[in-house]
Amino acid sequence: MLHIFRALSALLVLLAISLVSALITMRFAIHGAEVHVPSLSGLTVPDAVNHLHARGLQAAIDGHYYSTTQPAGRVLTQSPAPGTLVRKSWRVRVTESLGPQKVAIPAVEGMDATMATITIRSRGLKVGNVVTIPYAYAPENTTIAQTPMAHATDVQGPKVSILTAQPALEPDDYRVMPDLTGESFTTAALSIMHAGFKLAPLLDALKPIPPPAPNDASAPTSSSASVKAATTTPGSAPMQKFVPSGTVIAQVPSAGTRILVGATIQLTVQP
Repeated sequence: MLHIFRALSALLVLLAISLVSALITMRFAIHGAEVHVPSLSGLTVPDAVNHLHARGLQAAIDGHYYSTTQPAGRVLTQSPAPGTLVRKSWRVRVTESLGPQKVAIPAVEGMDATMATITIRSRGLKVGNVVTIPYAYAPENTTIAQTPMAHATDVQGPKVSILTAQPALEPDDYRVMPDLTGESFTTAALSIMHAGFKLAPLLDALKPIPPPAPNDASAPTSSSASVKAATTTPGSAPMQKFVPSGTVIAQVPSAGTRILVGATIQLTVQP
């Protein structure tokens, strides 16, 4: 029994040593693949890239900005911060200084969007975001705002974003007035209700005015002449077109008019 106990104890000791060795090896392997991010502020971009590559890290340019503290071509900011422990092959993002702002921001408000972008690029600047919004007070594609504002100083970068106008959206509570003339009153009333309009009290058509005398060419005509049209031929009496009783012969508003839902419709019906 003593021999067996001693053998088991030796086996457990060897197993513990193996586990500790594996943990130490793993720790060295993990930490051996980690490095501290160096400070890159003030370095030229090529020097910063070489500095990172020497430590097994990658570099990415994350933008260009004006600066009064760093000359053009120097690293302005970095991420992660200096001293951060990261894995090898980690990508460190840096921004590059453009030096002090030397280009004036042009005024492009009121210009067509195409002309505004041409003007921005002609100054050596970049076009940022181009956003459109419904706007009823300027022609379509007109620049109605810009960022930064014209002649601004101490701007972050060489980009100008513009806001342009597009046609204003039509409200959903508008409808187009249908043409109800020639329809029976029942059919017209149903159409009005289904369209969301209201029906005003009916008006009867005016009685036809007698045709003018042969020598009175300027005599007034009836308002219902569009429905009861008079046709004459040489040497014959006027003839009236028959319109059935209960037929809609006029409407207010007229067909095709855009009106609000719930508006009142006035119909004139043939008696």
